[in-house]
Amino acid sequence: MGRSPTATIRSQETCLSGTTTLFEAEREVPGIFFASIRGGLEAIVFLATPIGLQLLNFALEVHMNRLIIASISAAMLAAATTPSVFAFTPQTAAATNALAWLQTQQSSDGTIAGDGSRTEETIWGLAANGKSIASLSTGGKTTVDSLRSHIATEEKTAGNIGSLVLAVVAAGLDPRNFAGHNLLQDLQCTYNAATGAYNTQIFNDGLAVLAIPSGNAPQKAVSYLSSAQQPDGGWEFSPGSGSDTNTTGVVIMALKSEGGLTATAKAKALIYLKSQQQTSGGFEYTAATGDSDPDSDALVIEGLLAAGEDPTSAAWSLGDKNALTDLLTFQYPNGGFGYSRPGSTATAAPDAFSTTQPLVALASKYLPVQATAGTMPTTCPAAAPSTPPTPAPTPRPIVHLATTGASRIPQAGMLLMALAMLTLGWRLRRRAR
Repeated sequence: MGRSPTATIRSQETCLSGTTTLFEAEREVPGIFFASIRGGLEAIVFLATPIGLQLLNFALEVHMNRLIIASISAAMLAAATTPSVFAFTPQTAAATNALAWLQTQQSSDGTIAGDGSRTEETIWGLAANGKSIASLSTGGKTTVDSLRSHIATEEKTAGNIGSLVLAVVAAGLDPRNFAGHNLLQDLQCTYNAATGAYNTQIFNDGLAVLAIPSGNAPQKAVSYLSSAQQPDGGWEFSPGSGSDTNTTGVVIMALKSEGGLTATAKAKALIYLKSQQQTSGGFEYTAATGDSDPDSDALVIEGLLAAGEDPTSAAWSLGDKNALTDLLTFQYPNGGFGYSRPGSTATAAPDAFSTTQPLVALASKYLPVQATAGTMPTTCPAAAPSTPPTPAPTPRPIVHLATTGASRIPQAGMLLMALAMLTLGWRLRRRAR
C-alpha cells in the first residue's frame, strides 16, 4: 500500500532525525553510524535520497579525517622521539677531498701516515661517508690489511683495542674473529671490576665503552664514566688534567651508546661546551689554548649530535658561524686539514691527525659509526701457567782475607796446599798397591 505525501515527509524527517543522531553518535563511537544504518530498511531507502547520500558522504569524511589526524599525530610523535638521519647536510665534497689527501699519506702496507690510530680513524671516516674500504688502497693494500698485519701493536691499551673494534665493525667485519684475535675478549681483559675502568685515562676509557655492544657495559663501567664528570660539566683526559672538549665529546657519545647519559649530566655537559665556544664559532681544546682547532670542532660536533643537538642551529651559532663552518676553514686546497688554518703561519700545512679526526663529523654522524652487535664476554680467561725459569746459581762471595804482611801466605792458600799434598799421597798409595 502506498504512503500519503504527509506520511512520507514525516518518515523522511524521522529518518533524517535518526540519521543525524547517529551521525552525532558516530563522532563519539566510530562505526556506530554504519552499524545502525545496516539495521533498518528505512534507513537504507533514505540513504538513496540526495540528503541521505550527503550525510553518508559526510560521515565517510569524518572517518577519513580521524584516520588522517591519527596518522599525522603518530608521525609527529615519531619525529619527536626519533632523531633525523642528519642534523645538517653532510659535507660530502669536503670528506671526499680529505680522503683523497689521506691516500697520498698511505704506505705500501695500507697504513695511514705510519700510524695505527690514523688508520682506524680513516676506516671510521670511510664508513661514515658511505665509501668502501677498497676505495682507499695503495698497491692493493687497504687500511684493513694494515690493521691485520699490525695487530700485535694495536692492542696495547683498552683505548687502542676500543678504537680497533670500532674500525673493524665499521668495516663490516667480526671483532670476535679478526686476525686470529677475539678483540672483545681482549677488551674485557683490560676491565678492572674493582673500579669499573677499562683505562684510567677517561678519553681512552670512553673509546673502550664505545666499542662495547649497546647495553653490555657493566653498570660500574657506566658509573665510572658518569662520576668522572667535573664540576664545570666537562670531562678531563686523565685525572688532574682538567676538563677538555675532546674528552667531553667522547664521553657523551660513550654514555649515549650505553644508555647512561642522564638529563642532568647532559645539561651540565652542554653548558660546559657552550662556555668553550670561540668567536669563530668553533671550539678550543681547553680554556688555556685560546683558539679553536679542527679536532676539537669535530669531536664537539659528534658529541652534540649524540646529545640530540644540531651543531649548526641558532643555539650553537654565533651569527652565521658555528662548529661546522669553523671546521671547514681548516681545510687546505689539496683536501687535507691542518691544525692551523691555511696561510695563518709560514709553516701552516695539513697533517694526518687533523684530517682523520673530522671525517665522521663531516658526515653529520657520531661514534660508533656502526654499533657492535652481540654480547660482551663477562670474564677474562686465566692466563696459561708458564714454566718458571730455572734460577741461576747464586754466586758465592769472594772472601778477601786481610793480610798483615806481604810475605805471609794466606790461610786459604795454605789450605789448598794441604789438600794438594793429601791428594798426591793418596795417588802414591794407589800406585804402591
